[in-house]
Amino acid sequence: MLRDLNAVPEKIRTAVRNQGGPLQPYTLLADDEKGGGGQPSGDLRKAVEKRYGSLAVFKDEFTKAALGQFGSGWAWLIVDANKQLGIEPTANQDSPISQNKQPLLGIDVWEHAYYLKYQNRRPEYVAAFFQVINWDFVSERYAKALS
Repeated sequence: MLRDLNAVPEKIRTAVRNQGGPLQPYTLLADDEKGGGGQPSGDLRKAVEKRYGSLAVFKDEFTKAALGQFGSGWAWLIVDANKQLGIEPTANQDSPISQNKQPLLGIDVWEHAYYLKYQNRRPEYVAAFFQVINWDFVSERYAKALS
């Protein structure tokens, strides 16, 4: 339903977007953070380096997207319809799936995701996120997105 919200009857479209939108990101986030740390490898690493020039630039761009999201939302590493990597934020519960993009990695920047441990220190939370990313899982998602 999230892939084509316009096909959902208008009477329930907002409810589907608001209630269904968070399901996919939180499921993805749970797997993104199992294991964790390190760096991407293999084809994903090659693609990140080709698109961003280096892992350091990717990290900087992803961090900017996460910190630049005003209020609640997400920052994503996505594969677009042309099989190209990209980084983009979404507001609130919105998902890249609704824009015909495949999310590979997402960071929840809603305050509830980090407030108990980091209070209002979103930059510290985002920096810590890179220590828990399960790059093997993200690489698997990348391979599936290309197939």
